[in-house]
Amino acid sequence: MAVSTKGKRKVRVMGRQYLWTVDDQPTKQTLPDQGFVDTTPIIGRKLHIISSNKRFIVHYQLPQPGDSYALLQVEGSEFPRQPGAKEVEVPRWHHDTKPYPTADFVRRLIGWCLGIE
Repeated sequence: MAVSTKGKRKVRVMGRQYLWTVDDQPTKQTLPDQGFVDTTPIIGRKLHIISSNKRFIVHYQLPQPGDSYALLQVEGSEFPRQPGAKEVEVPRWHHDTKPYPTADFVRRLIGWCLGIE
């Protein structure tokens, strides 16, 4: 079954097409030392990337200012950097400081995941 392209942006890396989108993820902050959950939503953004053949699927949690790394969740079967990994800590780049990623950043992230950068 093909991947729906509605509402997604396209980018090509090494001749393959990838689709990507960004969405806001409301999360809740737990304050365990005080024994309660803060219900104030914290908005985090997540970048979703999928290849047209559905073998490469990753979800990149855009880091907040001050984070030393970003978290990448791997869903697809194709992830050459660390085969079999489900979560990977991605180093911070100066390209990920914008609130919304650009196509250039998405290309760089895919290149990093595939081990070509």
